[in-house]
Amino acid sequence: MRCMTQIAADEYLPDNPADVRVRKVLVVGGGSSGWMAATMLATALSKDIAIELVESDAIGIVGVGEATIPPMQKFNRFVKLDERAFMADTQGTFKLGIEFHNWGRVGDKYLHQFGMVGREMDALVKLHHWWLLGRLAGEADYPEYQDLFMARAAAREDRFMPSGSQKQQLANRYTHAYHFDAHLYAGHLRKIAESRGVQRTEGRIVDAERDGESGFVSAVVLEDGRKLDADLFIDCSGFRSLLLGGALQEPFDDYSKYIPSDRALAVPSKRAGGPLKPYTQGIAHDVGWQWRIPLQHRTGNGHVFASAFSTESEAEQRLLATLDAEALDTPRLIKFTTGRRKRTWVKNVVGLGLSTGFLEPLESTSIHFVQSSLERLVEYFPTRAMDPALADAFNRRTEQEWLDVRDFIIAHYHLTERDDSEFWRYTRNMEIPDSLKHTIEVWRARGILDISGGHLFQLGSWSSVLIGQRVMPGGVHALADRATPDHAAQEIRKIAAECRQAASRMPLHADFVTDYCRATA
Repeated sequence: MRCMTQIAADEYLPDNPADVRVRKVLVVGGGSSGWMAATMLATALSKDIAIELVESDAIGIVGVGEATIPPMQKFNRFVKLDERAFMADTQGTFKLGIEFHNWGRVGDKYLHQFGMVGREMDALVKLHHWWLLGRLAGEADYPEYQDLFMARAAAREDRFMPSGSQKQQLANRYTHAYHFDAHLYAGHLRKIAESRGVQRTEGRIVDAERDGESGFVSAVVLEDGRKLDADLFIDCSGFRSLLLGGALQEPFDDYSKYIPSDRALAVPSKRAGGPLKPYTQGIAHDVGWQWRIPLQHRTGNGHVFASAFSTESEAEQRLLATLDAEALDTPRLIKFTTGRRKRTWVKNVVGLGLSTGFLEPLESTSIHFVQSSLERLVEYFPTRAMDPALADAFNRRTEQEWLDVRDFIIAHYHLTERDDSEFWRYTRNMEIPDSLKHTIEVWRARGILDISGGHLFQLGSWSSVLIGQRVMPGGVHALADRATPDHAAQEIRKIAAECRQAASRMPLHADFVTDYCRATA
């Protein structure tokens, strides 16, 4: 007998996607974030969706982000970027981590390396517990914790080659990121994006128009009177935040009480003599810190500092006095407020990069924030209705990512033993978020890292920074009592030796770059 409540077959069919599709996307602003957006959307979206990017050659690009983290490899694969051509076009070099100087104490040095420990000794207890246990044996010349990572072994000898796919093998338990010239990177992506149909429009935006009923942005107005309309706007307008902060007046969440730095000076210098380092350096000073990024043709330098503790002229003198080669320009000052817009997707505007906020480049996350937001946008790509549920989900995940990275950066400043300047006394004693306080308390108790699996930085990163800055647990994991300190020390020495041996078989970083992606003059 036929059921009387049978539902018509087409009652629950969705709308035809083409009927409600976004017809045009306008990327507002160029630079790394703008051209990353244009390239990724041109790769991901239907070919009949128009993508236009508007930028003005008269507006400078901040361009301080010349170092990245390993997830950028995922972006490169998605947009089908040729690594050799990308590196050659951008004067790029490879990066195995960030070497921090003077953060725990003056004279200390450690590497936040990219990758996993060379080999785990146990399926249940992580290697840092066995390393701590082995220290109880009291042996002379006991390996440092960072000696158990392949990336550190290679970086110590300025060697590099990409790791293999068999990650269970010790020699492949690392990954890499990139150093490159940010201006050249934007140009490289522009060529790719335009080859995939992106239209570039030259012009300076002076205003934005909004729909009176929905509040959506309907068009941007250029200085010469032209109007550019779209269904979806991607705000890549930098600190000006023309749409997100300007037209839509999205509130700003200030992180200054946790991260007091509000100034940066950037200057290129000549390539220093000696080997080409496969890592970034973050060198702490009396006030703030200095970055040093090795490229093929020059070194990128900058000094992040807090105006409450240093004048701009003092900071400039500090930076120029600590360059490792001759400066090629006058240092350029960048003023910023650490924090972010409370939402980055508002109505029909999605913000990327500096238009959404700023976290200093201590862990090279600026370009990653652009990449991860683009990945989320593709995952939640809307119809012309700009479905609020999608925007809410996007904003929740984006906020959590920012808070996770914020806490990681605060930890560098707060977990110091330095008391040699007013700046470090402030960061050592300042208020910190409850989320970070919890992470530190659990770590100090038994060396356990209580963070979510979605956190950008996992155990390898946190343990490198915490142990590198002398934040030692009060005890090891309770299950580590299955081994004696002598046995643990013996196994730790074997792992460190295997890392050194595997690294010694790699080519020098400079030789690999020359053979693989040497830039033209």
